[in-house]
Amino acid sequence: MSHIRKIYYRLCAWYPYSALKPSREEIDVVIPVIAKDLEILPLCIEGVRRCVAHPIRNIYLVSPDDKAIREFCDCHGLVFVEETSVLGFKAKDLGIVVDGRDRSGWLYQQLIKLSGKVGTCERYLCIDSDHILVREHVFVTEEGKTVFYMSYEKNDAYYRNIHRMFPEIKLARLSYVAHKMLFTKQTLKRLHEEMSARTGKTWTQAIIDNYDRGCFADFSEFELYGNFVPKEEKVLRPWLQKLLRYNKLADYETLYKRWTKRRMSLTFPAYRK
Repeated sequence: MSHIRKIYYRLCAWYPYSALKPSREEIDVVIPVIAKDLEILPLCIEGVRRCVAHPIRNIYLVSPDDKAIREFCDCHGLVFVEETSVLGFKAKDLGIVVDGRDRSGWLYQQLIKLSGKVGTCERYLCIDSDHILVREHVFVTEEGKTVFYMSYEKNDAYYRNIHRMFPEIKLARLSYVAHKMLFTKQTLKRLHEEMSARTGKTWTQAIIDNYDRGCFADFSEFELYGNFVPKEEKVLRPWLQKLLRYNKLADYETLYKRWTKRRMSLTFPAYRK
């Protein structure tokens, strides 16, 4: 990560922002998952239900057809969506292999998030299944502005990818990679149309063809969308997240009491088991 970016992030984290007033507009929640995500997913769902400051119409799990995931949806009052019904093709159809490692599934779940085809609300929250909210999160203000939570993540490949298609975009000083993002379908429509107009391809094919096959992680849906949204339509806040190992796992109430005064969210990535 950039040392300067981390310093700037810390300054933002210390700044005494005024409280955001949430819109009462209903939103949907969309979570792409696979079977291995079920270990942390109940905590993620509990965090969403406890800490999202907006009425939630439905929570959708988008995944391959999997019995365990369908049963999880039935048990927790969620809506199951079979992933090929969203994009019309399978992850394996992307054929993205970098240094002998298949990156198709990784990019595929990002395309699902950007599709705007899941749910019935105009706005929907996408959140990673290993990410747990432990303090109230506002995602839409009373004025209708989208709230983006920012991190100090830095991957220059993401920015090169954006500038190959949108060279004029001025990039944010912090990163939009924060394990969650609210998408607006009308804004996604504008993004899709702009990508198609510039490339003469569908928006999905434009992203697939723009991917640098020599780079392991060359695309971020969060960076693309966040930087595409005009500044007058958004509010930025530091994400105040804590990355934890699996030996720190506990029930939601314990995690909430332990961390809510210090952090807004927790992440338990599989690579830290």
